[in-house]
Amino acid sequence: MLRLTLAQARAHFGRYLAAMLAVLIAVAFVVATLVLSSTATAGVTNSLAGQYRSTDLVVSDLGDGTQAQRAADAIRAVPGIRAVTTDVSTPVKVTAAGSGKSFGTATSLAADADLRWQTLAEGRLPSAAGEIAVGSNADLPIGTRVAVTALGESTGSEAADAVVVGKVDLDGSAQRMDGISVFAAAADIEGWSGGQAAREMRIAGGDRAAVAGALPPGATVITGAEKAEDVSASFLGSSDMLRNVLLAFGALAVVVSGLVIANTFAVLLAARTQELALLRCVGATSDQVRRSVRIESLVVGLVASAAGLVAGVAMAAAVTEVAGALDVPIPLDHLSVPPSALAIGMLVGVVVTYLAAVAPARAATGVSPLAAMTPAEAKPEPAGASRLRRLAGVTGLIGGTAVLVVGVLGTQVLVAAAGALVCFVAVILLCRYVVPAAVAVCGRALGRASGPLGELAAGNAGRNPRRTTATATALLIGVTVTATMIVGIATVKASAPGALDEQFPVDVSVAGDQGSALPATMGERIDDVDRVTAVAALSRGEVSTPSGRDLTVTGVDPAEAAAALRVSITLPKSGQIVLPPELLEELGARAGEPIDIRGVGAARSLTVVAGSEGPPPLMVREDLASVTANPALDSLWIRFADDLTDDEIAAVQREVTALATDIVPTAEIGGAVSMRAALNSVLDTMLMIVVGLLSVAILIAVIGVGNTMALSVIERRRESGLLRAIGVTRAGLRTLLIYEAVLVSVVASVLGVALGLAFGLSGTASVFGLDDLVLPSLPWLELAATVLVGGIAGVVAALLPARSAAKVTPVEAMAT
Repeated sequence: MLRLTLAQARAHFGRYLAAMLAVLIAVAFVVATLVLSSTATAGVTNSLAGQYRSTDLVVSDLGDGTQAQRAADAIRAVPGIRAVTTDVSTPVKVTAAGSGKSFGTATSLAADADLRWQTLAEGRLPSAAGEIAVGSNADLPIGTRVAVTALGESTGSEAADAVVVGKVDLDGSAQRMDGISVFAAAADIEGWSGGQAAREMRIAGGDRAAVAGALPPGATVITGAEKAEDVSASFLGSSDMLRNVLLAFGALAVVVSGLVIANTFAVLLAARTQELALLRCVGATSDQVRRSVRIESLVVGLVASAAGLVAGVAMAAAVTEVAGALDVPIPLDHLSVPPSALAIGMLVGVVVTYLAAVAPARAATGVSPLAAMTPAEAKPEPAGASRLRRLAGVTGLIGGTAVLVVGVLGTQVLVAAAGALVCFVAVILLCRYVVPAAVAVCGRALGRASGPLGELAAGNAGRNPRRTTATATALLIGVTVTATMIVGIATVKASAPGALDEQFPVDVSVAGDQGSALPATMGERIDDVDRVTAVAALSRGEVSTPSGRDLTVTGVDPAEAAAALRVSITLPKSGQIVLPPELLEELGARAGEPIDIRGVGAARSLTVVAGSEGPPPLMVREDLASVTANPALDSLWIRFADDLTDDEIAAVQREVTALATDIVPTAEIGGAVSMRAALNSVLDTMLMIVVGLLSVAILIAVIGVGNTMALSVIERRRESGLLRAIGVTRAGLRTLLIYEAVLVSVVASVLGVALGLAFGLSGTASVFGLDDLVLPSLPWLELAATVLVGGIAGVVAALLPARSAAKVTPVEAMAT
């Protein structure tokens, strides 16, 4: 029986090509994702390992400079120590005439050559005060004079002049991801940072326990390899999240592949009804028939998965080559192919193929020997889905819709997502009824427009509802998710500005780092910037209530604040304090009632006014000054001119940011403009990535359409011969099959777009609320293009099967 099964697999190999291609694409996607993730991790770790290659031990938490020096002296006395260096580092801003500002990290050079990991690419290493080397990725020629300012919890001395004397080779290194790299003497960095630099000791040789015993309490010792892994994790950041997102789309491709494979086996076995029944006539048992089909699925899965492994590794290699050519900062120079990635890819392909063939194999065992007397084409399809399927589908649709509505009305995005998922599963269950009915309706319209061929195409598509539904479902999944993302991202981009204006009611805000005060003249200088129409200065003071609750209150000039705000908020008048709702409840205060406010040595009774959620407690600036001693200028609210273009807004934003950071290097810039720009960038990038990834699932679904059409041609050879015999031309027969594929593709695309429209709108509404949902922003053009692409995909998928059917002569087809 095994030899017979393998012989059947070889005989029907051509029919399995589409299913094998679907498995190949899904496996290649999963393998490429895992390999690229491993390559990125290994590349960053290896590039950082160079810094710690000659380092045996790394000591951190050394304290200040004096404590670090004492620890270094004590460690040098430990037996077996060959070299010790204390690396000093601090974040810096580097300013060069004509090159603008660059932000990055300044790191000291080890005095001992054994622990100096930097390799020169050009020039020389610094040897005197005021000399620096920069990373090879910096656009600063040797000889450039720069100003270096240390940034941190406290700003160091004034910007120091330095000259670039060399460049350190950072090609293929993760240090390129961390801005500009500056290398200088430890004394210079200590001076720039005002003694606030970070310190880390690297040691060559020695025993870990002995070194730990020589260190002061609180210091920690780890190996160089452990330190490289820790730094690698910080550089990679959310790479695991990115990998998991990619694998989620890989899982979608696998699910669609499973549907295509199941459809392939179901139709193949239906076409081989006579063959299987004859096997039963000559003595094969139902278990043997079922085992035969499963063995065929394993062969298909093994061959396709092996090809998918090769394709996945090749895809990852191609990405690394492109990344190298584009100088992507993450080092991807050496491809890392972990055995686990290959094992997972092979397991996914084989298991999915095997599971997809289980139901068709079970159905094949129900073939009786008498079926051999009936042509396969005349055998009717099963009479529909079970009552359980109908009940589960209707119940899930009603329940999921209810949960979705609750999530939207309550602005609970997770609840809405759960409801949408239940609805989608319910629609998949009900597709057995929806898709054939929709095909019939579209077929009647096509028949009126194109004549008998259109009507016949609709009849052929509806003749096997299970096959048609499975094919449409595979395409439906990809189109629905794609349309959901397109609608969701478009409506978020349109709805977010209103929500951002409520959350950040000013165009730009400037605040001191960690609450530090701003210079009193900063507001006047920013107000002079072209296209800045209003600047409001806000002060900050600490007060307390009679209950002993300490409050941080913001002092405003009501007229200035009103001019700077994009969205009106409740502002105080003289003698009032505006408290947000949550603070009113916490203090037990009521609007209109007086409350005693005490500052440093002064107290005052103010009238409580209920404010809106978000802003802090507000007082008139003069009132705050009367109860606090010299309240510090805390922040600025800045408003731009109205009706500026995006480019003009970006230009004003850059000018304001440059001016603010020139005055206070550690100033924090926020507001709706920066948030909106960042959000738009993220959404545009996400849309591009998501549509690209989902195209994989749609490609597999298109393969399923072509596979269905090819198998349909095989099943209906006699029918095709009869049509040719009564006068249908070859072109007419090709048109008939193309019509059939287009009907299935368009129905799946329209249904997917409709679901995506509902899910996308619901998702946005569950985030921002119905009131902030901007409906005119719907991407009708993109949605129409999605349906058009679905129809074109059906035509492309049907071309080869239609050409194959048209080649067969009427006599050959009738003789089959």
